[in-house]
Amino acid sequence: MTLNFDSEVQVFYKGQKRILNFYSIWPQETRCQRLMHSIHFWHVFSFWIMLFNLILMLHIVINIGNMNEIVKGFFVLATCMAYTHKVYSVKVNNVALLQLFQDLHAAHFRPEDAEEELIFVAARQLSYALYKYYGIISVTALTMLLITQYAIDNTQLPLATYHPFSAERGTFGYIFMYWYQCVALSLSCFVNISFDSLCCSMFIFIKCQLDILALRLQRLGYDCDEIVELQLRDQLKHCIEHYMRVVELSANIETLIYKPISSQIFCSVLVLTANFYAMSLLSDDKLVFLKFFIYQSCMLIQVFILCYFAGEIVQRSTELPHELYKSNWVHWSRSNRRLMLMFMQRLDTAIRIRTFNASHAFDLALFSSGASLELIILRCPCISCAYKSSQVRGFIIE
Repeated sequence: MTLNFDSEVQVFYKGQKRILNFYSIWPQETRCQRLMHSIHFWHVFSFWIMLFNLILMLHIVINIGNMNEIVKGFFVLATCMAYTHKVYSVKVNNVALLQLFQDLHAAHFRPEDAEEELIFVAARQLSYALYKYYGIISVTALTMLLITQYAIDNTQLPLATYHPFSAERGTFGYIFMYWYQCVALSLSCFVNISFDSLCCSMFIFIKCQLDILALRLQRLGYDCDEIVELQLRDQLKHCIEHYMRVVELSANIETLIYKPISSQIFCSVLVLTANFYAMSLLSDDKLVFLKFFIYQSCMLIQVFILCYFAGEIVQRSTELPHELYKSNWVHWSRSNRRLMLMFMQRLDTAIRIRTFNASHAFDLALFSSGASLELIILRCPCISCAYKSSQVRGFIIE
């Protein structure tokens, strides 16, 4: 298999980068381009983002005594708050993000044989499929949110916001607010598509590198008839260097995305709470219920994909010591076995993508990964002792 590594790596971020370029987020080379992009960015950020947040907040404050109107405005406001933080974070860290994209092309991450290329191609296909299907789901939710109101009552605007003009259908104020709401909410939708899928693509890339590393660890000592200790030591050092590069890459990714992901999870919880309340009140109106149900499903998927692929990294990194143990280490020299033991001890610390802060108490894997129960068990000393003793006796905790 002939693999164009650089072009394949671009699939992980090229589409998302192109969408974000519409918001004038990326730095430009010439002075004229920087000026034009700066004007365009502040135009989008102030008029289409912050002003939209403001009219949603005004609608909630004006209707503070009407819970139905509060819910209608709040679930859109919470989404826009998270999307505002994403745009701001990407703009502030745009240079670091571009450097991160360049780091993905490093020679250490390049597959070395056909089997590793198959792993890399499968990860690239998963990344592209996630980007495509998540975009379809998000656009479907956006469409339902904007057009459902016309099927219910075409005299009302699609979103519950404060409007300073006349809201009568056919007037200039109605037409202006209609297009403003459609464009502003569409902008938030495409930022969420690009940023969320970009984060997941980075997680998939790390998981892919861990799969390649696991394959290399299994092969140690099996690729030659006679074990050449010097060659084996070079292979082991190469695996150690590869692992440290992956750890460094994951740390850089976490530094850039943990704040917007944290705000996304917090705002998504608020949106889900408001939507559940609205669905319980409006369950008799099937069309309105369908609108909230599709939007609710989109928000659940949004949180799930971020947490799931981060959990995959944790799960795969915890399996690396077992992959290293599968190598042909029995006949190695004492120095190589000592190096292997030191590496295995380092592998005991799993790679985690954390949120809110750098503490060990709160990471994305605890939201959705199948290893959540085991992680919680191992963190609690009392339960951990009981868990390990039950394993010794041959019992399995499910």
